[in-house]
Amino acid sequence: MTNISSSRLVSLPTWLCLLVLVVGLQLDSVGIAAESHPNIVLIVSDDQGWNDVGYHNSEIKSPTLDRLASEGVRFDWHYVMPQCTPTRVCLMTGRYPSRFGNHCCLASNSHAFDFDTPTLASVLREAGYETALCGKWHLGSKPEWGPNHHGFDHSYGSLAGAVGMLDHRYRLGTSFTKTWHRNHEFVEEQGHATDLVTAEAVKLLKADRDQPLFLYVPFHAVHTPLVEEEKWLAQNTHIESADRRLYAAAVTHLDDCVRRIVEATEDMPNGRDTLVVFVSDNGAVINHGGNAYPPPDPKLRNFSSNAPLRSSKTHVYEGGIRVPAFAYWPGHLEPSVCDAPLHAVDWMPTLATLAGADLPDDTTLDGQDIWPQLNGQPASDRELYWVWGSKRNRVALRAGDWKVLRDGPNQEWKLYNLKDDPYEKDNRASAEPERLEQMLDKVRQQKTGDAS
Repeated sequence: MTNISSSRLVSLPTWLCLLVLVVGLQLDSVGIAAESHPNIVLIVSDDQGWNDVGYHNSEIKSPTLDRLASEGVRFDWHYVMPQCTPTRVCLMTGRYPSRFGNHCCLASNSHAFDFDTPTLASVLREAGYETALCGKWHLGSKPEWGPNHHGFDHSYGSLAGAVGMLDHRYRLGTSFTKTWHRNHEFVEEQGHATDLVTAEAVKLLKADRDQPLFLYVPFHAVHTPLVEEEKWLAQNTHIESADRRLYAAAVTHLDDCVRRIVEATEDMPNGRDTLVVFVSDNGAVINHGGNAYPPPDPKLRNFSSNAPLRSSKTHVYEGGIRVPAFAYWPGHLEPSVCDAPLHAVDWMPTLATLAGADLPDDTTLDGQDIWPQLNGQPASDRELYWVWGSKRNRVALRAGDWKVLRDGPNQEWKLYNLKDDPYEKDNRASAEPERLEQMLDKVRQQKTGDAS
């Protein structure tokens, strides 16, 4: 009889050990252990422009955001959609809003996507996460369309969009004015909306649990209407403009609430590390006419800023779609600046992969896993795509350093080299017609994937 057992009994365990070592190293490279997935906190501010954080050389005081950005990975080219609902579609589904239809391409109270659409919350829940939302949903403003039907175990805040900061009601003259809820049951509460959202988030972070937590915190701040206590105004007395000072107070207030949330992650009962991602949902709005929400809702002029970027919210120039953003995970992400072009659609696949979640086989995504870029690896060539408006007449596409855009139905297509011209001052469309046509071909190809 031939003795084959001795060599195989030695080689097989050795092979298995090497496999375990390699897999362990791969898991460690993304900062997550196979047996212990991290808590994930995704914080979204509302209407916070490029120049509305201290670390972008703004006069606004945001010490917490400044510190987290400096101690984490700061994104210099993080893109979103030009308005709230479209960006939230991206974050939740990893898909461009135009893939779902016109109703997702601008702020809307309609039901954004079907109940069986995979969302970041639903895939993380399938992976064993407890999932919670504290803040603004705005992906379906009726309780029957709410977040608990799209993967969240708990939800609190507004089903609709921005609210009066003290009475928590949505825009005047709509059927969605009553919107503040807990798990789809309307509730009446006392306090500033920013503080209420924060208190709920902190309570969830401190709750006893063994499983990892995914906490989505889409603040209403710093969207109008603005009302702030004197203690926040007093920290910004160096700002001469009363309107800008009021807005700065809202940012400083938000900043302090982010501090409270991050501090609550530092000693969570489940003993897990926590990844914190922060991003604004779109560029700043610049002017506000007032009287759109229950009072106080003051008229404001030049109160927020996207400088030095061009244009503002609802536009597809950089000022409407490029925003402050960072990721913070001590011990896992080295302090750095990421200059790769990233997009809100990337967070769904990135966080799902990080959490070990499996997406349904038929899932189609526009986003990609950007964890390598968070760890300093160069980005692969890709296209980024924007469509805004009920008639989809504001369109942009970025490929490499080049960006083509049309910012309205009666405007010509414009072409910019963002490496040489990040502020979009030098339209190259006439000078480079062949490149323009190449970029427009890419736009036409992207449109084939949009809903009719």
